[in-house]
Amino acid sequence: MPDREPNAWIPHPLRKLGGLALTLALNRLVALDPDTREAIGKLEGRRIGVHLRGPEIAFSIAARNSTLQIEPPPNATDDGNANDFEVNATPGSLLAMALDRGDEARPAGKVDIAGDAELARRVQKLARDYKPDFEAAFATVFGEVAGTAIARALHDAAKRVGEGARHFRDDSIDWLRDEARLTVPHAEMNAFLDDVDALRERTDRLAARIQRLGS
Repeated sequence: MPDREPNAWIPHPLRKLGGLALTLALNRLVALDPDTREAIGKLEGRRIGVHLRGPEIAFSIAARNSTLQIEPPPNATDDGNANDFEVNATPGSLLAMALDRGDEARPAGKVDIAGDAELARRVQKLARDYKPDFEAAFATVFGEVAGTAIARALHDAAKRVGEGARHFRDDSIDWLRDEARLTVPHAEMNAFLDDVDALRERTDRLAARIQRLGS
């Protein structure tokens, strides 16, 4: 773990505002998928600890009344709450894991999970099964006919762009790796990036120790 205390660089008023903003955003996303909202209701009272390496941000996500609430990490308050499991990752690795739909057998990066393994599996499945109803969201704003048409058009456009980008990416990677031999396999690259993260964390710890010795 890094020597720098998580959240230490964030002013206390901003911590509260940031937590409220993230709570609002998360629950707006949850509201787009009734199945996800129902699944969250079954996790009532459970807490997930999140520690983002690099920016050194830590918080807890609690399931309360079929909603998600952003709360301070344990020991930051005197309420005695404890996390059921902890997720420790860089922001990029955590985002890659959250967006993973199981269609590619490629590692998302270094994500450390400790605690209730069964709850961790349930949360990961919940994220993978998340299917927001964007048609309903657009219909609320633009009306049923126009909103549905806009949502479907955007969905089709995004699908075509995604497929094109995926084909271009795969073709480029295959050519660079197999023909030009300018890239390394994904597993080796992910291992290298994990080593870079570890080296950066050791460097941060060394810099902190040197600063303490010089003060």
